Amino acid sequence: MTTTIRALLAVGAAGVLLAGCGGAPSATSTTPAGTSSSASTPTEAAPDTNTPEGKAEAWSIKFENLMADCMKAAGFQYVPHPQHYSRPAGNVAGKDPALVPYDVLKPYRQKYGYGTYYAGDVFPNDPNVVRPAAGPESNPNNAIRAGLDPARQQAYDQAFDGGAREKLTTASKKTDVKTGGCSDKISKQLGNIDDGPAVTTDPTAQAAAALAEQQFTTDATVLAAAQDYGNCLRQHGYTVPSTKPGVIERTLEQTVEQEHTDSPAVDKKQALTKEIKISLDDLECGKAYEAAAKPFVEKLLQVGVG
Repeated sequence: MTTTIRALLAVGAAGVLLAGCGGAPSATSTTPAGTSSSASTPTEAAPDTNTPEGKAEAWSIKFENLMADCMKAAGFQYVPHPQHYSRPAGNVAGKDPALVPYDVLKPYRQKYGYGTYYAGDVFPNDPNVVRPAAGPESNPNNAIRAGLDPARQQAYDQAFDGGAREKLTTASKKTDVKTGGCSDKISKQLGNIDDGPAVTTDPTAQAAAALAEQQFTTDATVLAAAQDYGNCLRQHGYTVPSTKPGVIERTLEQTVEQEHTDSPAVDKKQALTKEIKISLDDLECGKAYEAAAKPFVEKLLQVGVG
């Protein structure tokens, strides 16, 4: 069940590539005064890592502090600016559908689809969608880079992300651009940004997570509901490679995600209309499954699988 974390950190991933001289990742980007490269400012409350948003924020804090250290070692100043994720009451984008009441999720999807892809293109100022909201001016590292001569700017980019930002401006497909430099080094150290924070090495926690995952994927009621879910999607003309719990609920959304990333539609409104239909078909077909999955999803989040 990685929908929520992926949605938040996918937005943050854009900021990782753009932090050197572009837009900042997500909802709120701040640069705490006096922040050291090894910890967030003492006046800030630590994020609640029992929530998906808190986990994403904790990841961002670690990433930014390590980035400052890495860039310093490369000879450059870098100011940590961790992302602080907030969710308006009506924003359920990226939240696991098992955790959102049907009568709340249906009207949301009728307007925004999944809320994470074309809705951000059509409703760029709507707080009820996940999108990069902070502009370049919010990132203090833009000014730092801008003050360098061209040769040093190029060296800065190589140290920061292996020049990925520059390549993104000319690449036909964003997925063809590979990140290097400090960004790649730290992502590998903490765990890939698409997968959220690195997996715990605590044996007790690992055992609890493995048990919760096994209980979810082998429960008879969940399995039967997942099979019905897949059959319903197929009847609507969708391809369903797997009905495995934890996979089936991401099948259609991943199709939309891949299209939006690899070959985004020119007509965003038309694309959102298509996404809305897909998300509503997904919602109706998965209604019984999400109800059966709910207690297991809650348990998975409690043990750190989200």
